Amino acid sequence: MGVVSNFIELTMDFSDRHVIVTGGAGSLGTAVVELLLDSGATCSVPCFNQDEFDSFELSDHENVFAKVGVDLSDEAQAQSFYEDAIDANGSLWGSIHIAGGFGMGSIENTPKADFMKQINLNLVTCFNSCRASVQHFKSQGKGGRIVNIAARPAQEPRQGKGMTAYTTSKAGVAALTESLAAEVVEDDILVNAIAPSVIDTPQNRKSMPDADFGKWPKPKQLAQQVAYLVSPENEVTRGSIVTVYGKS
Repeated sequence: MGVVSNFIELTMDFSDRHVIVTGGAGSLGTAVVELLLDSGATCSVPCFNQDEFDSFELSDHENVFAKVGVDLSDEAQAQSFYEDAIDANGSLWGSIHIAGGFGMGSIENTPKADFMKQINLNLVTCFNSCRASVQHFKSQGKGGRIVNIAARPAQEPRQGKGMTAYTTSKAGVAALTESLAAEVVEDDILVNAIAPSVIDTPQNRKSMPDADFGKWPKPKQLAQQVAYLVSPENEVTRGSIVTVYGKS
């Protein structure tokens, strides 16, 4: 007897749900914000400077609150942005932390200042955003969802040769995700991360022109993974670092 397979497409509903997306003006961030808006969400996006704001194609969307001049590595500025976002868009359902930066360099050519730049860009911005969102989730008493962005070298550190500062910062994001997930689960706050390989963006294509772009995961593909983890449909997944390598 043949086996009948029934495929049910999962539809994510973010109606009346407010999600903060740090790094929302970038290639991956814009794909995430667009998907969330299409699913009924309202979104808040911090922009580091005016250039970032000007490049954000969804900044004038009626369901987007965007603020310029937010340095998420500064604790006070991160706290202030979360308060402003909640004032603008209401209680917080989810917080997605894409803000960060990449840096190559062997250890002998990486001074402490450059190492700390990677720590601040990737780990400190994530920590400050996690802290602010958890505080608001707990004060609301309704739970919430957090999704962080790690990276393949965070899971496979030997892949991070020649970029040790970046690898260390992203490994910190992965450890933060797993630790925090255990800390806040009793408050119905589910914390996860994705770990991409090289994302297929114009900037990455320009910096690696000889690579096989077809093997890289696309921003819209990663947005689907992020959206599920931050959605109300995710009721059980926590503390996971989801590897999203595509074919690379």
